[in-house]
Amino acid sequence: MTSKDLIHKVAQEGEAVRTAQLSRADWLKAALDIFKTEGIEAVRITRLADVLGVTRGSFYWHFKHREDLQSALLSYWQHKNVHSLLHALDDVQSLDDGILSLFSAWLSPEQFEPGLDLAMRDWARRSEAASQAVNDADERCIDAISNFYQSHGFQETDARARARTVYTCQIGYYVVTGLNEPMSVRLSYLEPLYAIMTGRTLDPAKAEEFRVRHVPGYGAANP
Repeated sequence: MTSKDLIHKVAQEGEAVRTAQLSRADWLKAALDIFKTEGIEAVRITRLADVLGVTRGSFYWHFKHREDLQSALLSYWQHKNVHSLLHALDDVQSLDDGILSLFSAWLSPEQFEPGLDLAMRDWARRSEAASQAVNDADERCIDAISNFYQSHGFQETDARARARTVYTCQIGYYVVTGLNEPMSVRLSYLEPLYAIMTGRTLDPAKAEEFRVRHVPGYGAANP
C-alpha cells in the first residue's frame, strides 16, 4: 500500500467513524440552529455537512433528501410549539388556571421557542405546504382556546373572539417586540392583559405566584 493509499484509507475510516457517531437528531439540531437564525433557504445539505464536519454523503444515512429534512423541521415545530399550547389546557380546573397555563407555555423555552415560531411563519410565506401547516395549527389552537372559554360559561361568538385575541396577541408579541424584552417588563402587564382577555380580575395571589415562577429573582426582590 502506497502512502497515498494509506492516507485515503485512513481518511475514509475517519469519515465512517464520524458518520456512525452522528445521529438523525444531530443533523436535525444543526438544521434547527440555522433555520431559527437564517431561515429555511440557508438550511442546505452542504452547509450542514460543513457545520458537522462530515461529507454530504453522510446526510443520506439519516434523510432521503432535503425535503425529508424540511419535513422533520416542520414536525419538530408541531410537536414543540403547537402541541405544547394544546396540552396547556389539559386538566385545568378554572379560568384563571387555564389562561395562566397558556401564558406559562408561551413563556417557557421548554414548551415554546419564539425563534422557531418566527422562522416557521417566515417559511410559510414562501411555501404552500408550510403555509397550510401553519394555518392548520393556528386553527387547532384557536379552536382549543375557544372551547376552553365556552367550558367556563362564555358564549360561542364571545369565546371565539377572545380565543383569537389571546392567540394572536401572544404569537404577534414576538414580531412586535423581538426576543429581548425583560420578563419583568412583560409581566408588568399581566393583570390588565388578563382583564382584557377574560373581562375579570386576576386573583392577586395567583398573579404573585406566576411572577415568582417566571421572573428570575422576583421572590427575593419582593419578600
